[in-house]
Amino acid sequence: MTRFFDGIRLEHHWLASSGGRRLGLNDTDIGATFQFPFLRQATPIRVTPGFGVQVWDGPVSPLPVPDPLHLVASPDLPPRTYQAYLDTTWNPQFTPWLGGEFGARVGVYSDFSKVTQDSLRIPSYGLAVLSFSPSFQIKAGIMYLDRNDVKLLPAGGVIWNPNSDTRLEILFPNPRVLRRLTTVGTTDWWYYVRGDYGGGAWTVRRKYTGDVERIDYNDLRAALGLEFQRTGGLEGFVEVGLAFERKVIYVESPEDNFRASNVVFLGAGLAF
Repeated sequence: MTRFFDGIRLEHHWLASSGGRRLGLNDTDIGATFQFPFLRQATPIRVTPGFGVQVWDGPVSPLPVPDPLHLVASPDLPPRTYQAYLDTTWNPQFTPWLGGEFGARVGVYSDFSKVTQDSLRIPSYGLAVLSFSPSFQIKAGIMYLDRNDVKLLPAGGVIWNPNSDTRLEILFPNPRVLRRLTTVGTTDWWYYVRGDYGGGAWTVRRKYTGDVERIDYNDLRAALGLEFQRTGGLEGFVEVGLAFERKVIYVESPEDNFRASNVVFLGAGLAF
């Protein structure tokens, strides 16, 4: 029997506003997941309506003038951007050795000063999953990011559990290695290292011209974290990491493209 309501998820990431080319970010996302039977498969379709908000601090960079403390506004971002979306995922198992992972998200990504057809994005992915044993899988597929700068990425790799306390997710673009720290009662505690291709795309109204423009924010992230999983569904994580290769891309005004300083970030999440 498929459980209709599968839980609520809340995540927040804070990126420091520091360095010579400052761009701080508070990124919050919340969603609730529901499950529906589909095509008589044992795995249901999971549907998640969600909402996110990004609070930007910057961008700001120093002027190349004799007074290095004199800062001026750089290419602008609105104080906030948002996303309202409907996420759909399905992980069917066609045979004991062949499965799939499919997902699509339909959402509006904007500062909501004005929503245009460019505010609508449909990031999605599809992967084939080959299971050679319960502890070893190979995944291969593609991710459609639906951003302005990067549209498509190859996706996949190897998942290997050499023992019950170790999990290696050698996957592109989001690798992760986990090790069980301890078990307390019915709660497993794991520590991990991970990488990620972060960012997003929105339509925003420029401060000085009033024009609506398409932008990307892209970065690479590496993090060390701690997560817990309790029998019955409660789980969460905390992590600290470094965000680097940070770029803001203005599609209509490429002369305003901005490369931000590398910064430390903190993240936390809870699902129940």
